[in-house]
Amino acid sequence: MTIVQKMFHMTVLLVLISALSPLQTGVHANDVKSTNRDPVEMKIIPVGEFLMGSKPSEGRPDERPQRKVYLDAYAIDIYEVTNERYLHFIHSTGRKEPSNPYGGGLLSEVTDIDTLPVVQVTWYDAVDYCHWAGKRLPTEAEWEKAARGNYGALFPWGSQSPRIKTVNFEHDWNGTKTLWAAGSHKETSSPYGIYDMSGNVREWTQDWYAPDYYAQAPSTNPQGPRTGILKVIKGGSWHSFKSDIRPAARGKGGFALKTDGIGFRCVRSIKNSQQ
Repeated sequence: MTIVQKMFHMTVLLVLISALSPLQTGVHANDVKSTNRDPVEMKIIPVGEFLMGSKPSEGRPDERPQRKVYLDAYAIDIYEVTNERYLHFIHSTGRKEPSNPYGGGLLSEVTDIDTLPVVQVTWYDAVDYCHWAGKRLPTEAEWEKAARGNYGALFPWGSQSPRIKTVNFEHDWNGTKTLWAAGSHKETSSPYGIYDMSGNVREWTQDWYAPDYYAQAPSTNPQGPRTGILKVIKGGSWHSFKSDIRPAARGKGGFALKTDGIGFRCVRSIKNSQQ
């Protein structure tokens, strides 16, 4: 084969790879698959600004000042990590199962909970899962943009008050009936089509928590304080009050904390996006 022929075949191959890549199709490539280990559907959150935080009339002091924040494009799981997905990770890596919140015995022995979000996981557990899946935890800013869109909506679905029938909050523990299957209510998804970002379970983020961080945070790709004691938790849970399921609300917890109300989802960075 001549050098010219080799160059021609290489050009054709590069064109085909470009055509097949979901990251080269711009704003129309909204749906992407994750890695083979965790093939959950993800959504690309496009590059650009969004309104983060709360007005004085809406939020708490640690949610202010409300400001515009610029984020690079990224992809986020549309669902919270479920028991089925997490147990696959556990069995693939030989780790110890999380505590069973539904009674005695192992979590893997409980029936009809595959699609429920996993709980009783620490921040470290969440980080390790995301790393194993070829992803990472979202920053607080990434989580909030995916939950409320560009214009600072009060809730993922808009400004309307949440309804007990469609949002899982202000409930008491009731065994396997407490948590709702991931993605149960499409009508309360975020502007980007991300499910369960208000209620069901609170979610770990990457960031350290500081009450005054918004007053000093960079306006481009904020990563949270460099150090801290507590991690930011977002979204509220099945037991949270209405004020705590607002996407702008900032929960916090120690990185070794694990409860029946904390889970997580993962993200992937998108470099050189053409969006």
